[in-house]
Amino acid sequence: MARGGDKKRVLILGAGAAGIGAALELKRASAGAPGLDVTLVDQRDYHHPLPFIWHVVSGSVEPSHISFPLHALLRRRGAEGPVKFRQSRVQGIDVEKKVVSTDTGKLKWDYLVVALGSTTNFFGMADVEENSLSFKSLRDAVNIHNRILGNYEAALLERNEQRQRELLTFVVVGGGPTGIELVAAIQDFVRKALVRDYPSLMSQTRVLLVEAQDALLSGMKSKMSELAISRLRSRGIEILLKTHITKVWSGGIQTADGQTIPTRTVIWVAGVKPADVVESLPFNKAKGGRIMVNQYLEVPESPGIYVLGDCAYSLQENGSVPYPPTQQVAQRQGPVCARNIVRAMRGKDQRPFRYKFKGQVIYMGRNLVLAQLGNRVFDGFAAALLRRLYYLWVFISYLGLPTEFRRKLSAVCGWIPAYFYRRNTAHLE
Repeated sequence: MARGGDKKRVLILGAGAAGIGAALELKRASAGAPGLDVTLVDQRDYHHPLPFIWHVVSGSVEPSHISFPLHALLRRRGAEGPVKFRQSRVQGIDVEKKVVSTDTGKLKWDYLVVALGSTTNFFGMADVEENSLSFKSLRDAVNIHNRILGNYEAALLERNEQRQRELLTFVVVGGGPTGIELVAAIQDFVRKALVRDYPSLMSQTRVLLVEAQDALLSGMKSKMSELAISRLRSRGIEILLKTHITKVWSGGIQTADGQTIPTRTVIWVAGVKPADVVESLPFNKAKGGRIMVNQYLEVPESPGIYVLGDCAYSLQENGSVPYPPTQQVAQRQGPVCARNIVRAMRGKDQRPFRYKFKGQVIYMGRNLVLAQLGNRVFDGFAAALLRRLYYLWVFISYLGLPTEFRRKLSAVCGWIPAYFYRRNTAHLE
C-alpha cells in the first residue's frame, strides 16, 4: 500500500448501485489506509434506487423521499475514511494518459472504476427517440407523472374525438420487469387516483404494453409470462405480443403489421445500452456494447481498470452465460471490486466475483405481485410479503445514516395512505 504523499488515486465514475457500493467499501478500507485517495464522480448529487422510481409515476411517493444525497451517504457511520465527491459530467476517458475529462476539469487515476450505467437503446430509430419518453431516472419518472396529468387536463378541454383519444392512450414498449411495473403503476394512477378528478374520461382511457417477442419477461420461467399476462389483462391493461414498432410520431405509433394506435404518450423501455463515453473506450466489447471483463471485474487488456453494472459483460461461474445487467448484480459487484482494488494495491491475489440469481419480484398492482424465487414461481400473498421484505431490506440499507432517518421514515409513512390510493395528483417540480 502507498504511504505518505505517494497516494494511490481511485476514481469511481457513476453513483448508481455499483458505484455507491464500491465507494462505501473503499471508504471503509481507507479508514485504515492513509495511502488511499478515493473520488466518486457523478453528474447528480444524489443517489436513487432505480427499483423504486415507478412509485413516483403513480403518485405514491414524493421524489425527495427516494433520493439520497451523496454527501450524506459518504458520511454514513461505520465507514470513517474520507471519500471525496465531485458533481461533474464525464466527457471522456483517456486510457493511455489515465485521465478522465469532466465538465469541471480533468482527474487522474491509478485505479479506475467505470460504473456509468446505461441509457435507453432506441436501436437507431430517430423518430422513436424524438417522440418517446425514457424511464431511466427519477427525472424521467417525474416527467411521466406530469405528462399523464397534463394529458387529462388537455383532454377535458378537447372537443376533437381523435385528439382526445390520443391524449388518453398510454403505451409502454418493452415487456421486461421495468415495463410491467411501469404499466401497472400507470394503471394504478389512472384507475385508482385520477378517476376521482376525471370520471368522465375513464371510458376513453387505454393503457397498453407492447412487446416484440411472443412472451413477457424473456429469460424467466414461462409461467412468469403466463401469470403476468393474465394478471395485467385482468386489470384492464392491453397486452400486444409479437408486435414490432416501426414508426412513432407525436400523435401515434405504427406497427409492422400495419396497425395504427393513436397516442401522445409512448414510453420506451425496450432496451438499454452503455453510455456514449463507455462505447468510445478501446476495449473488447460484447454484442450490445458492454465491456468484457474477467472474473475479477477487471479489463484484461488494461489492468487497474474495472467495469461494473450495466457497462460490464462478465461471465457467470459456468463460463457460458453473462450476468444480466440488473440492480441486484450491480449492488454486489461494487464491494467485490473495491476489495479487489485493495488486494491489488497490497500485492495480493484478487478474488473472483460470484453471484447466484436470487429471484425477481414484480409489482403488478396493489396486493398483486409476481415472484420467481429460484425455480419456483408464485404470486398472491406470499409474493406480496416477499416484495415488502425486499423493500424493507433496501430501506434499512439506506437508513444507516441517522441524518436521513426522519426523511426516509416519511417515505414509509407516505406509502401507507398510498396503499389506499390517496395518491399525489398534483404536478411535480
